[in-house]
Amino acid sequence: MESPIDSADDLAKQTRIEYGAVRDGSTMTFFKKSKISTYEKMWAFMSSRQLTALVKNNDIGIQRVLTTDYALLMESTSIEYVTQRNCNLTQIGGLIDSKGYGVGTPIASPYRDKITIAILQLQEEGKLHMMKEKWWRGNGCPEEDSKEASALGVENIGGIFIVLAAGLVLSVFVAIGEFFYKSRKNSDIEQVRPAEFSLGDIFT
Repeated sequence: MESPIDSADDLAKQTRIEYGAVRDGSTMTFFKKSKISTYEKMWAFMSSRQLTALVKNNDIGIQRVLTTDYALLMESTSIEYVTQRNCNLTQIGGLIDSKGYGVGTPIASPYRDKITIAILQLQEEGKLHMMKEKWWRGNGCPEEDSKEASALGVENIGGIFIVLAAGLVLSVFVAIGEFFYKSRKNSDIEQVRPAEFSLGDIFT
């Protein structure tokens, strides 16, 4: 019995299901530059099969997902959009990288602050969410009832979409580094204090 694939780790541990991304796209660049072992392993797999693993655009990748044993890695917003319009596609796994979108303006543009305030106001009023629900939902594919429902075995992986991205990994390493730094600093302070206390006793 083959294990289900419901995460990046599961995908990286097998080689039967080919996976890839759009060539020279942001998702490919993320894996290419990543220093996380799982993603390095996945990039090694993709780069060793560049002719087949990397696709020219999302449309070609989607067609491969629908017709072959292939998983396409792409941005969550794009996946959410297409999976709501084709119920034969599904999203597996969570985010592995966090990005924000913004509206670019020229330097010192008088419209920058006005646009920023307008976007924040739309967000606070819930209108951005309402517009997303309206335009992203499409035909409204039924939602999966549970996590188990999204875990697909290798034998029925034909229509799989995987989105990866979790920028929390970097923050974890930063937190660990800060912890060790403070621990070492506190240790040095503790080593100094007894000597200072002893000298004080001698002079009194």
